[in-house]
Amino acid sequence: MSVPAGVVSEPPKREHQRTHFTRRLEAFSDIVFGLSLAQTAIQLQVPANADELNHHFLRYLVFFGTFALIAFLWMAHYRIFRLAFEPEGLDIFLNFVFLAFTALLPYAMQTNIKFQNEPFALGLYAVSFMGTSLPLLVICLRGLARRDPTLTDAERLLLWKASLRNASVSIAAFITLTLLPFLPTYFAILPFPVLMPVMVFIRRRATQVPALFRLAPA
Repeated sequence: MSVPAGVVSEPPKREHQRTHFTRRLEAFSDIVFGLSLAQTAIQLQVPANADELNHHFLRYLVFFGTFALIAFLWMAHYRIFRLAFEPEGLDIFLNFVFLAFTALLPYAMQTNIKFQNEPFALGLYAVSFMGTSLPLLVICLRGLARRDPTLTDAERLLLWKASLRNASVSIAAFITLTLLPFLPTYFAILPFPVLMPVMVFIRRRATQVPALFRLAPA
């Protein structure tokens, strides 16, 4: 298509480097999530004969639990990337730490299936929980601390609730790791069932962002 006389054509604008890097990092993260979900199914392994299928209830339970956890982590990752993430050194590092422990979850699943009630197996799950929740917690708090004026009050509250949830998971994982050397695994795992009512409490009762993270009055 010819350009009319007297009109100067402008060269196409390149995508901003920060935006391009963030998109590439999101794409890489999605690949890690996809591979983790696929690996979760592969780790189930086909039993030696059909009769054993009826005796693999625990395997299916752990599989669906791990699958749901990875799907939940993807949702949390998407929300935090949309509201809190900035392509800065620490945020990038924390994102890779989060992805590394997400990728570890299928291995932790297989370990728990093969070595039931072993402290090391449960400890690996707890470490994976802590390794995913702590980076998200720090990224959330950093996002709130920036006091981005483009975020609505509702979005700021979402980040605060996400911070509280990730802090709760980290604390539960830490308590489990602390108890494992001294108590049977079925007692050491008790902090995790408590998480559900804690999450419900946070959802209903956390209605205000602390003053530290609010926008300064105009």
